[in-house]
Amino acid sequence: MYKFRSMIVNAESGGVYSDKNDPRITRVGRFLRASSIDELPQLLNIIKGDMSFIGPRPPLTYHPWPIDEYTDEQRRMFDMRPGITGWAQINGRKSVEWNHRIELNVWYVDNVSFVTDVKIVFMTVFKVLRNADNENVGETVVRANEKAKETADEKR
Repeated sequence: MYKFRSMIVNAESGGVYSDKNDPRITRVGRFLRASSIDELPQLLNIIKGDMSFIGPRPPLTYHPWPIDEYTDEQRRMFDMRPGITGWAQINGRKSVEWNHRIELNVWYVDNVSFVTDVKIVFMTVFKVLRNADNENVGETVVRANEKAKETADEKR
């Protein structure tokens, strides 16, 4: 997937979470990310046929977890070509925890339609112009066993 570089070289070695104060993001990178311009090179992926405009966003190979740790249900999000924007992006973008993002992506795979795609396009434009949900606000990965523990703790 093509993107403009917004982080320093070897940034992956410093972790995967970035907030607005992440020291790995370059000055130019802050602008590229805030404006979503860093996504523009993905148009080349669309021309090549590797991506579409709308579909589940492709996760990193190591984040949120390795592919062999996805459940069969979660792997269904890979049943269609990835997209620049999708159902998970208009329903929270970076503020949504990964388990829920994956659920939203699977929902989209099961419910893809022209009307849904039109809604995604308009909501994406609206969110990009407002810069809505474009900042990581907390932990974005909660493993299933951690989530079960949190739910049990909340019930106490």
